[in-house]
Formats: sequence, structure tokens, C-alpha cells
Amino acid sequence: MNIDVERLKEEGELDLAEIVSLPRIAREVVDIESLDDVNVRLHATYHHPYVVVRGELDTVVHYVCARCLAEFARPLSAPFHERYTTDEHKAEDEVRFVGDEMVDVTPELEQAIFLAIDNRPLCKETCQGLCPVCGRDRNVEACGCDVRPIDPRLEALKGLLSDHGSE
Repeated sequence: MNIDVERLKEEGELDLAEIVSLPRIAREVVDIESLDDVNVRLHATYHHPYVVVRGELDTVVHYVCARCLAEFARPLSAPFHERYTTDEHKAEDEVRFVGDEMVDVTPELEQAIFLAIDNRPLCKETCQGLCPVCGRDRNVEACGCDVRPIDPRLEALKGLLSDHGSE
């Protein structure tokens, strides 16, 4: 998504709305299966020598649950706020130099989405995950596996016990 700096200088402010595709996010985040197109609404203003862009991003993220590996979708809204400058001497860490040309805000859009996504997505708060012994989804069916932790000092004695009562 681009902002025409020359046009912005002439008009003083611009309202922009566009639907963009950001496929890099799904490629780089292991817990994301896919990302719907992003509805971007931005308001850009020019205050010499700064270009200030504010707005909102809306999309639907298709996650993979961190516990049970089930796919689920969740809407995501993220605020957008960036500052650019047309004066090379005013550029800083948080203010990128753009000159008088078009500003491609796609990297900043991706960054806003990256910051807003769940870092450990769960299909539901009560997700029980997969059984560490048999691999069954414990949300769907219970299993009788013994998942109690064994003291590592007594691990060698486990083989001495038998499940048969006569031994």
C-alpha cells in the first residue's frame, strides 16, 4: 500500500482505504495457517516535514492451536500509527526518511499485524491439548493414560513394578 507524498503535501491530509494481502505473515509464524486479506483504513496528514499516518487494520487470522493442533479462526484488529519525514536530517529510529516520493507502508502494516497476533494461540481457554502418551485430542475423547510425573531418581525402579497382581 502506497501513500503519494506529493499529493499529501498539496492536500494536507488524505483518507485511504484498501484491501491488501500480507502472505509473509503466515509463512513466518508457525502458529498461523493463513491470514485473510487485510482491510486497511488510514488517515495521513502532512505537518512539514513529517508525514503522520494513523489508522486501523482488520482481518481474520487462521491459527493452529498451540495445545491440540486444531485449526481455528479469530478476528484481529490492530491500530496503526507511523511517522515519516521528508527531511533526511530529521530521520530517527522511529521516524523513517521517505523523501518526496511514494511511501510504501507495507512493512509497517506487517509489523502492526505481527505485534497484534497471539503468541500462543489457543482454540479455547479450556483446551486440554493432546495426550503426551497416546497423542489423542483430550478435547474430543478422554484416554486412560497415566501422565503423572515420575521422580527422575525413581525412574529406574518403574520397570520393577508389574501390572499383574501375581508378580
